[in-house]
Amino acid sequence: MKHKFTLNYDKKIVPKMMNPKLSKKDRDDLNFFLKWGYLIVENALSPDEVIEIQDAFNDTFKKLDKVKHIEVGLLEYDKRFLKLLDNQIVINKIKAILGNCIQLHSATARLCKPGESNQIWHRDGPWPVDPVGTPFGSIPGQVNCGYYLDELNSENGAFALIPGSHKIKLDIPREDFEYPDQKYLFAKPGQAILFSGWMYHRGMGNKSKSDRRVCLMCYQNAWIKSREDFDGPVARELKKNGSDEQKLLL
Repeated sequence: MKHKFTLNYDKKIVPKMMNPKLSKKDRDDLNFFLKWGYLIVENALSPDEVIEIQDAFNDTFKKLDKVKHIEVGLLEYDKRFLKLLDNQIVINKIKAILGNCIQLHSATARLCKPGESNQIWHRDGPWPVDPVGTPFGSIPGQVNCGYYLDELNSENGAFALIPGSHKIKLDIPREDFEYPDQKYLFAKPGQAILFSGWMYHRGMGNKSKSDRRVCLMCYQNAWIKSREDFDGPVARELKKNGSDEQKLLL
């Protein structure tokens, strides 16, 4: 019996080379990420771009009223968020880690209001990572990118992580407690924090009188199933008429 398969994408959007050629800086950043599970990208957004995304965030959450977390479809809420989809400064770092054939796993945003408590420790990946590799042959497989739109401090809540936990066997309770080897990152607007989805992390509580805002773009190997369908009008238009890279990402 002959089987006939139909491709639902244009083959030319698939990169000819699976791995990029890395500069010494990119290789150093890659080695740091592979060892510790995170990387701070300086000047990921210009000052004007920060203001643009801040405005898009504020307008979006004002319309949504009491919503604090956009769990899917951030790109559909405001086209100004599209800057975050294929931001080349970040994408180049993602490709250095995952290779050229990547896609978007999800696009989300979180508003942390004053008085909100600490998050619990968690991994975004559904399985523990064995030091010799995952069943799917990919470490890290998923890289999250956080664009913090407010300068983080001890009052409004740092981003907490356990460096190296993306590649060792740990079973940390999904609870709120101080882990001995935790590290606090105090991001500034314009920076992007890349971190492995397999690493234990959490956002700290907001004890300030101001909101804490973040947009999260999550990338992964193109052969892993995305969390989102990307079937809204904005995504459909990009998949039809966007750049080859945008088509691949979606």
